[in-house]
Amino acid sequence: MKRYLKYFMILLLISQVSEARIVNGSVTCGSKKLSGVVVTDGKNFTQTGRNGKFCFEICDSAEFVYIVTPSGYVADWSDGSPAFYRKTSGQSSFTFDLQKMNSVKSSYNIIAVGDPQPRSKAHFDEFAGEPLEDIRKCVDAMSAPAVGIVLGDITFDKYYLMKNWKEKIVQAGIPFYPVIGNHDHNRDFNDDALSAVTYQESFGPADYAFCIGKDMVLVLDNIIYHSRSGYELGYTAQQLDWIRGLMKFVPKKADIYVAQHSPLNGRHYAGMIINHDVLLDILKGHEVTFMSGHNHTNGVFEYAPGVMEHNVAAICGTWWDVYHCTDGTPRGYKVFTKEGDDLSWYYKSIGRDRDFQYEIYSLGQTRLHPDCIVVNVWDYDPMWTVQWYEDGKPMGAMRQVEEYSPLHEADMKAKYDAVGKKPSDYRLTRKAGHYFAAKPSQTAKKVTVAIKDRFGNEWKEEMVINSVF
Repeated sequence: MKRYLKYFMILLLISQVSEARIVNGSVTCGSKKLSGVVVTDGKNFTQTGRNGKFCFEICDSAEFVYIVTPSGYVADWSDGSPAFYRKTSGQSSFTFDLQKMNSVKSSYNIIAVGDPQPRSKAHFDEFAGEPLEDIRKCVDAMSAPAVGIVLGDITFDKYYLMKNWKEKIVQAGIPFYPVIGNHDHNRDFNDDALSAVTYQESFGPADYAFCIGKDMVLVLDNIIYHSRSGYELGYTAQQLDWIRGLMKFVPKKADIYVAQHSPLNGRHYAGMIINHDVLLDILKGHEVTFMSGHNHTNGVFEYAPGVMEHNVAAICGTWWDVYHCTDGTPRGYKVFTKEGDDLSWYYKSIGRDRDFQYEIYSLGQTRLHPDCIVVNVWDYDPMWTVQWYEDGKPMGAMRQVEEYSPLHEADMKAKYDAVGKKPSDYRLTRKAGHYFAAKPSQTAKKVTVAIKDRFGNEWKEEMVINSVF
């Protein structure tokens, strides 16, 4: 009787609101009906009942009906991208049959990949070689469940390569969630919504969320696209309204990850992006970790207690030219591990083990500090320490400086000299602030560098001094 009364009320609502569009559906995992699952059309929200079913009014203009995948489950990702969405065209009923993940416990891993950005099939094939194999091996070594996130610029304006990405990324062995980047917006359109349609055809809505452990990952399109050279960085009022609605369903104790293309402090850290303060206010009360790409450099920032950002260097190095990114960070990705309430992370360089966290340059090797021993600590944050010893004597902290990577400079010179060309300005070696310098005395025979990260991991390396002065 209650069931018939429910449907009678729905029919009554339809008759009263001629403009309304009512849809229904269900969320299951095999024979199990999943209750409390959040469903949205990008503006409106509902949740599934105890029977796993939902019914709500969506906007006439809605392109998708999609779910916030609950913790412990994942949508089918066999085609290379989780199918947590359904297109609305001509449909009024939507079913989602999810898969169980390895565990519903609070421990998990997230692999964050920045800017694959292939401009050709040859570039993509290079990604599908050693980098993808490196990710797969990393996943195989994990005991807790894992997901991947690609932080935008899945292509370099070559949209046909989105298909290649989906075909190959399944080899990583985990679901990989996409983020739209500026180069994933179709430059044939000078409109934000239209430019995202090509991406949406392959990956679905650009703004979405999924749960993992006790926490939630919020994926956002923070490229406000006007044209290829005229986009802005930030969040629209419509996006912010959707996030406000979503947060009503998020437990207060949940930590939030925000996966987006541009960092909060913009292109090459030139200034905070549009409406960043509004977003932070909406997320207030939660521990928030931003994951971003876009800059092809590595940086870790703490904006306020409980609000951090990891701007992840590009897995393509310098746009597939050389191994290092322009700031001297090796091509790689970031691994986040949550165990209970504790979050840790490290930067994983392609082809190297996880202890490869720095590079040391001897006297005369660097452009700005030729009289110093210089260390490049690409994943540094203020909780790290970088100390040095001269002939066994403690000398204290090395001085943090801005510097250019001599390895990147040398590799780029060799690359372009070989073909008699000059690289584009954006590919040139870029000065970065994750370098440390110490000037040994003229009588020094050896220098020892001691590095310790915020999690207590330690590295020590000794260098024999051969003075060049």
